[in-house]
Amino acid sequence: MISRFAVRSAQFLLFASLLACASKAPPVQPPSWPQLPGPLVDAVCSTLQNEGISPENLVVVKTTQPLVTGTSLRSVGHVYGKDVEVGSLAQMMNAATTSMPLALSDSRCPWKAITKLDPLRNRDQMVVEFSSPISNPFVHNEAGVMARMSLGGHESQWYWIPLGQKKGEWAIGIVLPMDMHE
Repeated sequence: MISRFAVRSAQFLLFASLLACASKAPPVQPPSWPQLPGPLVDAVCSTLQNEGISPENLVVVKTTQPLVTGTSLRSVGHVYGKDVEVGSLAQMMNAATTSMPLALSDSRCPWKAITKLDPLRNRDQMVVEFSSPISNPFVHNEAGVMARMSLGGHESQWYWIPLGQKKGEWAIGIVLPMDMHE
């Protein structure tokens, strides 16, 4: 019996090889962290505070969520001035990623953690969700994380957090708003 990890690894390798065929340099592999780092989570918190949202009014889903869709990935492309259909690619990316916990104990933001977004229970709360790290199909030396802030699952604002690697260390870029709203 083939394990789920082996299937996901094979799917991700297929995705990476497809990207490599379409470009000169192979794409960067997303970080394989055991948890989403506190400084990355704090970067989104700081962005939201700069937009006038108090962290006391925010709740965060404590594990990464499958936010990568054709529409959200296409919106990442718009950040880089590209517009392509990426629905199949998004499906492969989601299949290749696994959920991971957020390092909320390493975060300086006073997040209130929840297990999952419940549209009824969280209908009047600002809920933040993060994706697992993915390769950026539009920039070959970049990975990133998507973040979605919504009012109980509605009226969403999306963000892209670029990640770059140098000498084996990952750095967090400027949190970029995406042109996707639900």
